[in-house]
Amino acid sequence: MSPNEILSMLMILLLLVGVVIGFPVAFVLAGLGIIFGVIAYGGPIASYQAALNTFGVMSGWSLLAIPLFVYMGAVLERAGIAERLYLGLRLLLGPLRGGLALATMVIATFFAACTGIAGASVIAIGLIAMPSMLKYGYDKSMASGAICAGGGLGVIIPPSIMLILYGPQAGVSISLLFMAAILPGILMSILYILYMATRCYFRPEMGPPVTAEEAAQYTRKDVAKLLLVSGFPPAALIMLVLGGIFLGFAAPTEAAALGSIGALAITASYGKLNLKMLKETGYSALRISTFIMWLVLGAKYFMTTFNKLGGGNLIGNALVGLQVGPAALLVVMLAIIFVLGMFMDWIGILLVIIPIYGPIVKAMPWDPLWFAIMFCITLQISYITPPFAYSIFYLHGIAPPEVKLTDIYRGCVPFILLQFIALFILYFWRDLALYIPTAVMAAK
Repeated sequence: MSPNEILSMLMILLLLVGVVIGFPVAFVLAGLGIIFGVIAYGGPIASYQAALNTFGVMSGWSLLAIPLFVYMGAVLERAGIAERLYLGLRLLLGPLRGGLALATMVIATFFAACTGIAGASVIAIGLIAMPSMLKYGYDKSMASGAICAGGGLGVIIPPSIMLILYGPQAGVSISLLFMAAILPGILMSILYILYMATRCYFRPEMGPPVTAEEAAQYTRKDVAKLLLVSGFPPAALIMLVLGGIFLGFAAPTEAAALGSIGALAITASYGKLNLKMLKETGYSALRISTFIMWLVLGAKYFMTTFNKLGGGNLIGNALVGLQVGPAALLVVMLAIIFVLGMFMDWIGILLVIIPIYGPIVKAMPWDPLWFAIMFCITLQISYITPPFAYSIFYLHGIAPPEVKLTDIYRGCVPFILLQFIALFILYFWRDLALYIPTAVMAAK
């Protein structure tokens, strides 16, 4: 290796060390990019490159969709949609074994399409569903796993922030990514539901049904009203936003702006729109969006220097030079993502790895959309794989004291296996990701 390539590998090593120690990922990325740029090319060139990167990121039109979709999710979360919808589904599915767990997963899937991020889904659903499931004697591990895995669907089912970040980095249309992610996201939700329904059927003590006394408190009309009032407005908004993107009436950024306005209108119709709510949602969206943008900027500094030193070509050539077939190479590439996900923030992984993987994907007989969904599902698994598991930490922070961290870890294991099954299905049935984009493009 040349001296510059050695420096690039040292950058990767120091990045992992910094993350493991606990330094903020954004500042580790930015600091290494600037410091190694100064070492390799001198201060003037490094500072000029940093200024160009900052302007490029902050003026990027595609990234404008991030704060808008985050704001839409924050507003819908404050509207109390999940609470009403959960009550309706709990009464509808409660008589079934594991009915509350099934209702939780349905709500998680629905809420994933409202928020686009996992944290909001896990916290909102955990606060509502966990106490109810514990009250009725549900297995703590299964309940915990359902909330963590269901909340993670928010990073796959559009409007996913992960897909919005992936698109510009890989040069893939965000609209097409949204289309490609719908069926795989639904597939994972169905796998989760089938697993819980089967397990509770054979072991009823894990998910006892709702008592007849509680079910008698509500008529069928009451249940239908709960489901209609709480479910129809946000579902219509989601269909409007995604439909506008899919049919080409609006770009993702424009659709996100309309979605934010629609979310405010829905919140007003529920009587939840007030100055305090606007302040809280604005602050929440600002905090999350700023966190993401700092990571994007830090990763830009890092990858510019890393690629100039030849690190990207070095890793890409090493992977291509493994002398294995496309299938084995894909396994290696996804395995790297899976391992990194145990120790690093998913945004940092995406922003660092995609520029390296991009040329390899183009050289392989893989559809870029299909690979993108395989990549994102693998990255989604990091939300429930310790030690760096966002969803587990979110749930542990709001769970009742009787739910231990070990219960959550144990409950997530089956759902990790189900996510690998989803990857396996998607590998052999690629139309699952490509059918909707192909059909929509053909219709145009």
